Amino acid sequence: MADSLSVSGTSNPYVTQSYTAEANDRNTITMTGFFQLLATQLQNQDMTNPMDNSEIMNQMTQMAMVQSMTSMTDALKNVTTVNTQTYAAGLVGQEVTMAVTEENIYGVEEPVDVKYAKVEWVNFTSGNPTIKLEDDPKEYQLSHLVGMGRVPNPFKTEDAEGEDGEGDTDPVEGAGKPTDTDLEQDPEADLDMDLESENARTALI
Repeated sequence: MADSLSVSGTSNPYVTQSYTAEANDRNTITMTGFFQLLATQLQNQDMTNPMDNSEIMNQMTQMAMVQSMTSMTDALKNVTTVNTQTYAAGLVGQEVTMAVTEENIYGVEEPVDVKYAKVEWVNFTSGNPTIKLEDDPKEYQLSHLVGMGRVPNPFKTEDAEGEDGEGDTDPVEGAGKPTDTDLEQDPEADLDMDLESENARTALI
C-alpha cells in the first residue's frame, strides 16, 4: 500500500500534490496491540502445523524497530518545534524584512514586495508561529520572513538598463548656438569674396 496518494491541487489543477493518511487507532498498531494479536494467533494456530519460532522472533524484532523509529520521529518533531519557537521568540524587538504576498489567479499567495518593521510579538497558539509587526494588524507566517534587518527587495523587477538614464547628461552650455565671432562678419573677407565673384563673371563673358 502506498504511503501517499498523488492528487490534483484544488487551488491549481496543474500542480500535483500528495495526500498522506493521518495516523489513528484504525491504521496504526502499538506494541500492546501487537502482543495481543500475537497471543490470539498462537491460541488459534493449527497444532499440526504450528508457527515457526524464527518467524515469531522476526515479527517481534520488526515491531520493536518500528516502535523505536516512531519514538525517534516524535522526538525529532518535538526538538524541531522547540527550536522553531525559540528562534521566533528571539525576533521580538528586532527589525526584519517581511515578504508581502498577494493572491494570484490560482488562489495561491505569492510574494510581490517586502515590508520593513520591528517585530511586536510572536503567536504560538496556531501551531506554526505567526509574527506581528509594529503598526500592522496582519500576522505573518514565519516562512514569509526574508531576513534580519533591511534586506534588499528580491521581488522588485528592475527596469531595463539605460531606460531611466536617457537624457540625464546635461548639454554643454552654448553648444549648437552661434558664437559672437560667427555673427560678426569680417569686412576684408567680404571684399575678397566680392572681387573673386567679379573676376569669375568677367572670365565667363
